[in-house]
Amino acid sequence: MENLILYSISIFFLIGAFDYIIGNKLKLGKYFEDGIKTMGPLAISMVGILSLTPVITKGLELFLIPLSYKIGIDPSIFISSLIAVDMGGFNISQNIAITNEMALFSGILMASTLGCTLSFTLPLAIGIIKKESKKELFIGIVFGIITLPIGLLIGGLMLNISFTILIINLLPIIFIAIILSIGIFYFNDITIKILNIFSKVIFFISIIGITIQGVQSISGIVIFKNLMPLDEVLYVVWKIAVFLGGAYVLLEVIKRALNSKLNFLSKKFNLSENSIVAFLGSLASAIVVFSKFEELDNKGKILCTAFSVGGAYVLGGQLGFIASEAKELITIYITTKLICGFLAVIVCIIYIRIKNVWIKEKGID
Repeated sequence: MENLILYSISIFFLIGAFDYIIGNKLKLGKYFEDGIKTMGPLAISMVGILSLTPVITKGLELFLIPLSYKIGIDPSIFISSLIAVDMGGFNISQNIAITNEMALFSGILMASTLGCTLSFTLPLAIGIIKKESKKELFIGIVFGIITLPIGLLIGGLMLNISFTILIINLLPIIFIAIILSIGIFYFNDITIKILNIFSKVIFFISIIGITIQGVQSISGIVIFKNLMPLDEVLYVVWKIAVFLGGAYVLLEVIKRALNSKLNFLSKKFNLSENSIVAFLGSLASAIVVFSKFEELDNKGKILCTAFSVGGAYVLGGQLGFIASEAKELITIYITTKLICGFLAVIVCIIYIRIKNVWIKEKGID
């Protein structure tokens, strides 16, 4: 499946490039160009974080592993909650988990959802969306995280891990989910402000990382030895930009081909067509959602973001990584991510309806 998606995007990348060369005759070359041009914003938001990943990981290991043993939680839980599956979450979990089952639970299920959100998706989104859209981003992130314990519990049971062990190891995420639930329903503005501060901290760390890389690259003076090599970091950013160069073209073709059906779905679910296309695209990559975030309606921004926490990348690059490292878990991986993603969407819809009723009752425009 992952290869089929990548081959399809490659073909549309070629189509977009060809149309760009001949002067945008098919009106597809523009989307190819837009995709490639995301490399600048992506570099600002991602180069620093990616560069510092080895340093951050080492620091987390020194602090969190002893802590986890003291409180009786598998040490892989904390690491995989902060690092994506294909950015080291899986490999580190394999080395520090107490049992093989917990290594798979943490390294694949946890790291592909919460770990990916905190180490990749959130820094990416913060770097490329506009300030005015951050409220919708944070609301979506909150609902995505709130529903993770349920999906992860089901995934853990499918791995034959006992219910008691799962609950104990999910306690930190359950606690966070409860706090976020209370915050978003009863202290909405304060919660958004706190998340905004958190996003600024991530961006600040990213700028520190990119500054260190820049000084080292220009002067040749080594400040930190354990940084990820600059060529590897830029290669990741380049791959994302190239991916978008093809994905944008593919999504535009889908939008044109399914115009009447998209119109039907748009009216049925009260979402813009762009939001529906972005939602479908997030199955391959959340990059599709956040790079076109300003084109979505507010409801679409919240729903797509909420789904992306658990469900994004389910048929994209993560699937390819799982297929190469633990192909026997593909079914459990897909099932868990889709449960997490769609549960988040359902809870979001309920929240939006409750909020709309409250606004009408209060007579607020």
